[in-house]
Amino acid sequence: MAEFDGEENTFGAIQGKIKTKPCTMLRIETDDIFGEIKAVVVEGKFTDDPLDTYGGYGVVEISNLQELLKKLCRSGFAHHVAVSLNEVGDIVYEALFNYLGWNIDFFDK
Repeated sequence: MAEFDGEENTFGAIQGKIKTKPCTMLRIETDDIFGEIKAVVVEGKFTDDPLDTYGGYGVVEISNLQELLKKLCRSGFAHHVAVSLNEVGDIVYEALFNYLGWNIDFFDK
């Protein structure tokens, strides 16, 4: 990022490949038409596949990826997610659905 924006403007930018490890991804959005919060939780695994890019990057293996992509596109979800390098999908789902009452889709569970 410093190459494009200058080092003085990229403080805290993450650089490097994410290590091979199971992970949980979460995307939260507001549905302004219906006035609710919706989210999708997905578990996968970062692989050791090479990728020539910059920033914080990695390749994730996800079961039933094509079905997930269809669901995300049809639901209007953007492609940026929060990632935990642990399998914590059950905990995230429980907290957001049971305690906050949000509309959560735990993909492939």
